[in-house]
Amino acid sequence: MSENPLGEQIPNPSKYDPGILYPIPRWAARSLLEVDKHLRMHGLDHWHAYELSWLNGSGKPQAAIGEFYFSSDSENIVESKSLKLYLNSFNQEKFDSPEKLAEIIENDLSAVSQSAAKVFVQPLGQLYETPFQTRIGRSIDGLDVVIKSYQPDPTLLQSEDDVVFDEQLFSDLFKSNCPVTNQPDWASFEIQYTGTKINEASLLSYICSFRDHQGYHEECAERIYRDIMQVCRPIELSIALNFLRRGGLDINVYRSSEPQGMEVVKSRFIRQ
Repeated sequence: MSENPLGEQIPNPSKYDPGILYPIPRWAARSLLEVDKHLRMHGLDHWHAYELSWLNGSGKPQAAIGEFYFSSDSENIVESKSLKLYLNSFNQEKFDSPEKLAEIIENDLSAVSQSAAKVFVQPLGQLYETPFQTRIGRSIDGLDVVIKSYQPDPTLLQSEDDVVFDEQLFSDLFKSNCPVTNQPDWASFEIQYTGTKINEASLLSYICSFRDHQGYHEECAERIYRDIMQVCRPIELSIALNFLRRGGLDINVYRSSEPQGMEVVKSRFIRQ
């Protein structure tokens, strides 16, 4: 696809079409944030696809949840609407097994992201007993703060005198907006860090300051990671933004000062 389909009226495909997938280079947002120049940053992007369906060899519809993993070192991210349209292109296609479908999706996503994507297709019968994720750490959402800024403002972040080890905090109050359609993107935020203690009220104020910001999910996470590293200077830092599903897809962005693998990915939260 030659143009970004987000915000455009595009009919659902009637047959398998990998050409629908639309890449967005990571370097564009990172060059503005200057994260490649000044920070060590590792991580991955984990997607759930809740509207994945195809036909078996007898023409009987099948349904599953897809899981897609991309390295943060990949050349491109995949535009979410193009991915939804691409997955819809399997609706009337026949496959002998979920594994065969996963193999095709994996090859296509690897090609468009220019990285080794990993794909799992899990039939719903295997997932009904999967519990929602239990939250780890402490919520900062009950803190009494006055919010005056609704654009990302790293000057809101403040440090204290104490030193903490593996402090784990979370908030469910994050919101940003799609940079093309301005539709709201809701997410849960998690942080784990070692170093000088971050003032929790200032962290909550900073997270809430994204409320009018327009940015892709990955850009928002990397902006948060950059600002906390530059202002608070933790020894070690890991953050996650777990976005709610839109169009049958959710995106979970993990960034860390240390290398990360798929083991950092959690099962979905109740909001997802």
